[in-house]
Amino acid sequence: MLGVGTAALGVTVAPAVGAVSLPGTRPEAAWAAGRGESDSVTREAFDHLDQSFNDGHGWKDETNDKDSSGLSGKLAWGEAYLLQGYALMYQTYGDTYYLDKMVDHIDHVLANRDSERGVRDYRDASQPAWRANHHYTVGTAVVPDTQGRPVLQVRTALAYADEAVATVSPGSRDGTFRLEVRHHFYGRTTRYDNLVLDPASDDYAVNRVLRGFRTESPDRVQVTLKDLRQRGSAQNNVAMGDYQMISPPYVFGVHTGQIALPLVMFARIVRSDPNLRAKSLYRKRADTYLTAAEEAVAVHDPEWRETERGEGYYVALPGAPVWWAGIDLPINQFLALGRATLQLAAVTGDARYVDRTRAMARTFHGDLTITEGGAYVWPYWWSKGRVYSGWDIDDPASEYRPWLPGNQSAEDVSHGQIDMNFALEMFRDIPVFAGTGKPVFTGADMERFAATFTQNVAVVTDDGSLTVNRFIDGRGPTGLEAYERQAGAWADLTPWDGSILTHLRDMFNSHEYAVFPSTAYDVARINHAAQSPA
Repeated sequence: MLGVGTAALGVTVAPAVGAVSLPGTRPEAAWAAGRGESDSVTREAFDHLDQSFNDGHGWKDETNDKDSSGLSGKLAWGEAYLLQGYALMYQTYGDTYYLDKMVDHIDHVLANRDSERGVRDYRDASQPAWRANHHYTVGTAVVPDTQGRPVLQVRTALAYADEAVATVSPGSRDGTFRLEVRHHFYGRTTRYDNLVLDPASDDYAVNRVLRGFRTESPDRVQVTLKDLRQRGSAQNNVAMGDYQMISPPYVFGVHTGQIALPLVMFARIVRSDPNLRAKSLYRKRADTYLTAAEEAVAVHDPEWRETERGEGYYVALPGAPVWWAGIDLPINQFLALGRATLQLAAVTGDARYVDRTRAMARTFHGDLTITEGGAYVWPYWWSKGRVYSGWDIDDPASEYRPWLPGNQSAEDVSHGQIDMNFALEMFRDIPVFAGTGKPVFTGADMERFAATFTQNVAVVTDDGSLTVNRFIDGRGPTGLEAYERQAGAWADLTPWDGSILTHLRDMFNSHEYAVFPSTAYDVARINHAAQSPA
C-alpha cells in the first residue's frame, strides 16, 4: 500500500508509493477545549478528539475501497488508528469504556470485509480482508479494434489512475494512430504519434511506448502498453475514441496489517485479564476478533518470502495491479503485517507467527545503520530488494514501471513509527520468543531508536517553535502537520529519553491539528507514554 507525498488519512505515504488526502475536520475551538487549560496530553483531550470526529463514530461505517468515499484506505489509515487509540487508552486508564468502543467499531469493520460485502478483488476472489482500488492501484483501459475485439491494454502506474483517460486518434501519417493519456488529477499528459500494431515495425506501439518510458513529456504519466491480440491475429485497426482508466481492486498487506492489529490487541487484553474473560461479551468477541485477524493475515501467506539467511518479508504477487507486482514490499508495509503477526504470536504461541516475526525482525535489524551520534537510520525500501537498486528497460522488474532508478531514500517519520513500534513491541515481548534464539532487539536498540528521534526527528526552530523533520535521517522539510501529528506515535520511546515526551507534549500543546482518527491515536500514544512510561 501509489507517486506523491501528501497526507494520507493522517499518515503520509512516501513518494515511492503514493498517497491520499481525505478531509478531516478542523474544529479549533473544540480542540482547544478538549485539551484543557494547558495540556492536550490528557484523557479528556483524547475523548474530545474522538467525539469531534464524526460524533465519535470514526470511520467504522466506511469501506476500505472507494465505494464509500471515492478514495481507498479509510479503514487502514483512519479507523485502524482510532482502534489502536482505544486499546492504548484502555491500557493507560483501565476503563472498559474504551473496550466497549472497540467492540462497537470492530463489529462494523468486520461487516465490511470483502467476504461479508460480497465484493471481489482483481482475481475475482472475495476474501476475509479489505480490498482497495482508486487511488492506490494502477490504471488500465482496453482499446478494441474496429470490430470490438481487444487489441491493446493501456496502463498508467501513477496514483489516482481513475482520473486518467486514454485517447486514440488518427496519426499524422496514414495507417498510424496517436495515443494520448491525460491524467486529470496531476494535470499531466503523455503523447505518442504515428504508432502501429505491427510488431516488426520500429513504430510498433508497445515497443515505442516502452522505449519512451524514461523520457515521457511534458510530464510523466508512467504509461505502458500490453498487446492483447492472439498470436498471428490480423487485427490491425484500433478503434478511435476516449477510454477511461479504471483501478482494479487489490488487498494490500499493509492495510491488512493495520486493520488486524487492533483486533489482536483486543483479544490479548481480554485473554490476559481474568475479570475481562469472565464477561461473556468480551470473551466471545476476543475469540471472534482473533479468528478474524488470523484469517485476514492468512490471505497474504502466498506473498511470504524468506531468504537462506532467515530474513523474512512479503512481496506483491506477480500480476497484482500495483507497480511493484512481484517485488518486495517497503519495510513499513511488511512490518505492518509484522506487528499483527507479533501480537498473534503473543496470544496464540503458534510457531508460525513466532518464526515469521523473528524473520521480519532480522530483515529490519539488518537495515539499521548507526550514525556517529548513536542514532539509527534506515531506508524506506529494503536495501537488499529490487526497488532499492532499481532497474532498466532491458531487464525490468516491473511491467508497469519498466524503468526505475534506485530508490535509496531514508524512511519518513510517519511510516517510521510503524517500523520503530514493531521493534519496540518485539523488545517488550522478549518472553514470547524465549527459546527461539538470541533476542533480535535489545535495550541498546531502543536507546538508538530514541536517539533517532532526539537527534534526527525533533526540531526546535530559531524562533523556539517545536516541529519535526520529515525523514528519520534528519532531512526536512520541517513544519509539515501530518508528520508532526504522526511523530506522537514515537512517544513510547520515552523510557530511553524523557525529552521525547517533553518535545511531543509541548509540540501538541502549541499547535492546532486537524481532527483525524490518527490525531486521536497520536494523543493516545502520548497519554500512554506519560501515564505509564515504564
